[in-house]
Amino acid sequence: MKVAGIIAEYNPFHNGHALLIEKARRAGATHVVAVMSSNFVQRGEPAIFHHRERTEAALRGGADLVIQLPCTYALSGAQSFARAGIKLLDALGCVDWLVFGSECGDAEKLTRAAQAIYSPEVQSEISEEMSKGLPFATARENALRKLYPESAGIIGQPNNILGVEYIAAIKSIGSSVVPLTFKREGAAHNATETVGATASASLIRELVLSGKDWQGFVPQTAARIFAKAMDEKRGPVSIAENQKAVLYKMRSVAAAELAKAPDVSEGIENRILNAAAKAVTLEELYSLTKTKRYSHARIRRIVMNSFLEITAEDLKISPPYLRITGFNSNGAQLIKTAKETAKLPVITKAADLADLGSDAQRIFAIECRAGDIYSLFTPEVMPCGEEKRFVPIII
Repeated sequence: MKVAGIIAEYNPFHNGHALLIEKARRAGATHVVAVMSSNFVQRGEPAIFHHRERTEAALRGGADLVIQLPCTYALSGAQSFARAGIKLLDALGCVDWLVFGSECGDAEKLTRAAQAIYSPEVQSEISEEMSKGLPFATARENALRKLYPESAGIIGQPNNILGVEYIAAIKSIGSSVVPLTFKREGAAHNATETVGATASASLIRELVLSGKDWQGFVPQTAARIFAKAMDEKRGPVSIAENQKAVLYKMRSVAAAELAKAPDVSEGIENRILNAAAKAVTLEELYSLTKTKRYSHARIRRIVMNSFLEITAEDLKISPPYLRITGFNSNGAQLIKTAKETAKLPVITKAADLADLGSDAQRIFAIECRAGDIYSLFTPEVMPCGEEKRFVPIII
């Protein structure tokens, strides 16, 4: 048995995702497990389709087992996102490889970059650069150019950045999982142009939401799943359609409460509240708040975390369980193996959490609340309680 692990959002699952799984198989993987974001994603937005549909699409597209990355971690920056994903894969106790796409396609280069970034001298230099008022990404790049110029170019591309954080996380927790990266093919991250049958997830979302042709950029099995969800008014989901609810929260939340959200510092909560008093759309709020130090994505995450009442203290909780959202016969083998090797409780239904500790109860409560709010964003409003009723998709 050779088990490949993948950390993903599958927002939505597309041809590029299927290709990465295929490459893992070609490399010798007999089993593929995906840790997948739940109903909210790193962009600080709801996922375009519920994790139910995205789980099934991943299974039909080549994955054997899907484990949920709770929204507490899915709605965080690259470092926290990567660390939580790695901890969940490592906790299975049977994952051999971490498989991911990157712009450079070279695990050794990414490893050297990770070692450089987290070296004491670079960390000190980053702090020095940030004291000049520079944003973190620029400060990090400047520090590397000064001390490790061969690694500076690596961290200018989004998939490389995640790869570096994956590798750093593997080292930080002492995991035996081995990083295996493939050069990203086809459309680049956030690209607005298609390349053959590949398109970026952001472009596919735009096509879906605008009613244009999108089905050729996802596997046929996934297209049927997502089309069915649309017919049933379960998707697509767009924050733009329900932005008044988020704006209401930003206009009514107290500064002290907003300051509890992850990634808040330097009084940015006051800037957000001032922007909320003027903005009539979320995009306007984000634009009015944006500074050199605070990226658009970071502000979106702060706003969404506050909207969902997720705090920095919640993010300090290490992933407390392995929640299975779907599997096939190969995945059933992994679950059976995990009963002997797993370092965390394996959860398949809400009742399994009854005997777990307060951390697990807290993370699941956040997930349930987020799921209930997500149900307000679907084209046809759904009742509460789906997270508690959810049982794994079995293929």
